[in-house]
Amino acid sequence: MTSLFSVDGQTYNVIVPTGGLKRSGQILDGQNAGRLQSGRMERDIIGTYYNYSLTIDTRGLSNAAYDSLYQVLTAPVDYHVITMPYGQGTITFDAYVSGVEDQMLSNNGSRTFWGEMTVDFIAMGPQRTP
Repeated sequence: MTSLFSVDGQTYNVIVPTGGLKRSGQILDGQNAGRLQSGRMERDIIGTYYNYSLTIDTRGLSNAAYDSLYQVLTAPVDYHVITMPYGQGTITFDAYVSGVEDQMLSNNGSRTFWGEMTVDFIAMGPQRTP
C-alpha cells in the first residue's frame, strides 16, 4: 500500500506494508475522574487523542531520502506538525515522536541497507474535545 503522510509540511509518498499503519484513539480524563462512593465512574474528559504508528518499507526510498527522513524523525525537537490518513481524508496535528526503530540489513563497505522503519507519533493535544 502506498501512503501519503507529511512531517512539517514535507510530504512523503512511501510504501507501507499491509498492517503498517496503526492508529489509536485514546479518550483521556483529567484529575477529577474516578469512582464515586456508589461505585459509578465519574468522568472528567479532556478529549480524544489520535496516535499513529507507521511502518515504512525502505525499498521505496533512495538511500539519501531514507537518511533525510530518519534525520527529520529523530530531530531533538518538542514536536512536529504531521498529516496522516484519517477516515476518507487526512488529519493534521502536532505530535511528538516517541520512538523510531529500524534494522540494518547489510553493509557492502560503501552503502548500508536498512530494513523497515517504524515511527510512533503521539498527539500533543486532543483532536476532539467534549
